[in-house]
Amino acid sequence: MALLSEEVAYAFNLVTPALPNISKAFSTPHIAWVATVFTVTGAITAPLIGKFADRDGKKKWLLIVTGSMALGSLVVTVAPSFGFVLAGRALEGIGLAIVPLVYSLMRDIFPERLLAMGVSIATAGIGVTTITGPIVAGALIDNFGYRGVFTALAIFPAVLGALIAVFVPESTFRARCRIDYLGALLLGAAIAVGLFVLDRGGQWGWTSGATAGCIAGVVVLLALWTVHTHRAAEPLIDLSVIRGRAVLTTSVVQFVAQGVIAVHFVLLAYIVQTPRSLGIEYGLGGDAGFMARITTPAGVISVLMGVLVGLLTRRYGARLPSLIAFVLIAIGSVALAVSHASFLSVLLGYSIYAFGGGLISAVVPNLVIAATPVRLQAVTASTVNVVGSLGSAIAVQVVFAILAGHTLTTAGGAPIYANSGFVIAYVLTIGLTVVGLAAAVVAPRGKRSPVVGDDIAA
Repeated sequence: MALLSEEVAYAFNLVTPALPNISKAFSTPHIAWVATVFTVTGAITAPLIGKFADRDGKKKWLLIVTGSMALGSLVVTVAPSFGFVLAGRALEGIGLAIVPLVYSLMRDIFPERLLAMGVSIATAGIGVTTITGPIVAGALIDNFGYRGVFTALAIFPAVLGALIAVFVPESTFRARCRIDYLGALLLGAAIAVGLFVLDRGGQWGWTSGATAGCIAGVVVLLALWTVHTHRAAEPLIDLSVIRGRAVLTTSVVQFVAQGVIAVHFVLLAYIVQTPRSLGIEYGLGGDAGFMARITTPAGVISVLMGVLVGLLTRRYGARLPSLIAFVLIAIGSVALAVSHASFLSVLLGYSIYAFGGGLISAVVPNLVIAATPVRLQAVTASTVNVVGSLGSAIAVQVVFAILAGHTLTTAGGAPIYANSGFVIAYVLTIGLTVVGLAAAVVAPRGKRSPVVGDDIAA
């Protein structure tokens, strides 16, 4: 189960370095959707699948979503067109539910003396993918192209799913619950239309009738979803949970954190793999494997920061590491905005960012724990995770819209972006970081008392 949970991390860390390769293969400027459709599908379906699992059995649904991840990866591997790539990524996105299902199944079937260790091993395994992911991705892409990545992503869950089917028992826990299909449909449609506008608005014109009409549609869909959510007995996202200052600020922190992390990784992939021979102001001219020279040190830093979070949180609360994280992310983003034309400047800027990125990734679960009593932590964690997934999807889509507006030429069917596009993207990242820092400043200290079942932190 710990190994299977790594599939989700690999679906990010292996695919992002392959984005330039996929863009060239299908001659498409809309490559952002490879990341976006995966994240959005997962954000919308994960809460529903969690309820299905509580109702029908966690092992059953873990095998279903594992099969969906394998099938989706296989579809991308053999995809004859970009549309099939996106369909496969949507199927993969359903597999984002693997991680919460693994933890929930561990909680139900592990003896108490092994539970903490089991969850810790699963968590540590996910951290290691930050280090190994780009190395594996580089070897696969450089030798087999992007299809090698998705072949591996198909085989890995298929083998582990078979092992789980044989060796892992089913949970005996069952819960009666209502499934908010309408809420998922309304929210999913609103997000999809909104991201479509971000992707096409530059082509249509931001003041065109088509753009205005889509924006109006998003507003109507969100209004309908909000009304439905307040009336539903068991809504997809419980808006009442995020009314308190602690949960609201934690949600903002998670939205910004996931957005910033996704943007930095995407921008790095393009900076590293853009050829020097084009005569532009950036580009290291490396292959996908070259990217690991930057991400491997950053991955080690991130894992170490995850350990540091535990020490800081126990002594000072979760707010302090959040503040430190956003300051470091801002410094790294400024460094990369100013200089990203040489290996050393990129390595330095990305490493500084990694100190903050590692801290903020590890601190959000502590913020959730500090923000809510035990009886509300499951629904709060689900809500905050959805918000984080949306932050990642929206930020990536916005960045690619910026880059598309600063396209110089095409090479091998893929767009080559001007240096100004990357500068603006990093400035956007700095702005996002300021928002996250402001949310962390007004957040509660984040150091809980040992009382169980107390009220939501003010």
